[in-house]
Amino acid sequence: MKLHNSVRRAAGFTLIELLVVIAILVTLASVAGTAIYSHMGVGDESKCRAHLEQLHQLGIKYSQDIAHSGLLPTSGMEDDEDTETVNENDGWWISVAPELDTVVYPRKMGGKMKVSSIFHCPSDKRAQVGADSTFAADEKSVSYVSWTDATDDPENPNSCIRITAKQNLDKLPWLSDGNPVKGVSVTDVDTFKKQVMPAAERHNGKIMVVYASGVVKAIEIDEDSTPEKMFKLFAPELAARDSKGKKGKNGRRASDADDEE
Repeated sequence: MKLHNSVRRAAGFTLIELLVVIAILVTLASVAGTAIYSHMGVGDESKCRAHLEQLHQLGIKYSQDIAHSGLLPTSGMEDDEDTETVNENDGWWISVAPELDTVVYPRKMGGKMKVSSIFHCPSDKRAQVGADSTFAADEKSVSYVSWTDATDDPENPNSCIRITAKQNLDKLPWLSDGNPVKGVSVTDVDTFKKQVMPAAERHNGKIMVVYASGVVKAIEIDEDSTPEKMFKLFAPELAARDSKGKKGKNGRRASDADDEE
């Protein structure tokens, strides 16, 4: 009788045993998938950090030129009359890219210059860009947006950042993950919400940012965080200035204009 039961037991698994095995396999697959996804995210984050470090070096080279001494370029700058093939109002990369030997200029004004892959975040899926290739730079293929505090021209919110000014460059963002808008830099909560917040999905909820000093940070975007709170976390000095009131059409703060009335 005992022998008969042993043979019967060896013939296969019971339904409960099969369900237990399936549950274990599903759990292991889930853990492995999470680990792989997390590893990929960390890898892209590391590459993105390296890109921003290289871009800051190019920005410093730009700032060392006597024609624009001490300035980090932003989007919406005044166009250089000597530039015949591109319009610098399009984006900050128009000014920084020429510091690279790999840049390819367009043949006509308004055309797209080709730049290296350091201008594109590996996690940015809005455009297909090879890791070791040049690509046509525009608002969809360039992964980084410029910030500014208008120190070069207070009347122009998109003017360059003057890194020689007496300010805390560790708290002044220059470039960050984001979706560029032609001729517009991040200066307040509205531009932050439109250009930067959508990029939170690239690095598992983190956004990479390089400050005017060259410091690179990965700032985590909480699901419950408001744009106002996150803007303050990225740029506390800009946030404090923005909270005093929006600029009017004449370049002054709305609150200042109200006081004069």
